[in-house]
Amino acid sequence: MNDPWAFGWTPLLTIVGFVITVGIAAFGFRTFERWRREKIEEKKLDIALEAMALAHESKYVFETIRSPMSFPWEWKDMPRSPGESDEAAHNREPYFAILARIDRSKDFFERLFKLQPRFMALFGADSEAIFMKVHTARRTIEVSASMLMKTINSGEGRTENRRRQHDQWECDIWDGMDQAYAADLPHATRVADQIRSFRDDVVALCEPVVTRKESAGAGRLFSWKP
Repeated sequence: MNDPWAFGWTPLLTIVGFVITVGIAAFGFRTFERWRREKIEEKKLDIALEAMALAHESKYVFETIRSPMSFPWEWKDMPRSPGESDEAAHNREPYFAILARIDRSKDFFERLFKLQPRFMALFGADSEAIFMKVHTARRTIEVSASMLMKTINSGEGRTENRRRQHDQWECDIWDGMDQAYAADLPHATRVADQIRSFRDDVVALCEPVVTRKESAGAGRLFSWKP
């Protein structure tokens, strides 16, 4: 007598094999998706950590740049104008020191520029405004120091407007002077305010990512909003 199951074994095994194949593929896809999400979250964490580190570093970089103390080695490379007197050159030296410090800090600013597009990719294009604060602060210091170098020996009469402009430039380049003139000049603290705002904004966006807070019941990184 013929086996009643003989006809059905081959299709049955085919179906079983197909089901196993689909199961393995589905499991592999889920595993890949989980791995992909983990890699994305790791990248987010790396960018957030780097941004927070640079934000905190900016405090010390700008404190060094804007230090009211300067030393002879900081202006040893200052070019002298033809016929410039020793006194005139001496008047320009502290301002040249500011520009020299910015140049010595170029590694920090280069790292900032390299981070910016990755930060924008993570937190959105609007976050560019955060970086503009620190770029503007640096540029304001450069312009103010340059203007002081040009005008310190001009010999022009010191009108009230010229005096206030001179004081504003010095508030921009020297830490501490901005606070001393805050009551007299409406924008005395503009550089310090920009630097502090940059740092605070970066920390506010990145801290939830860095601390890896978990969303309720999800077991994943805390869901931040730019």
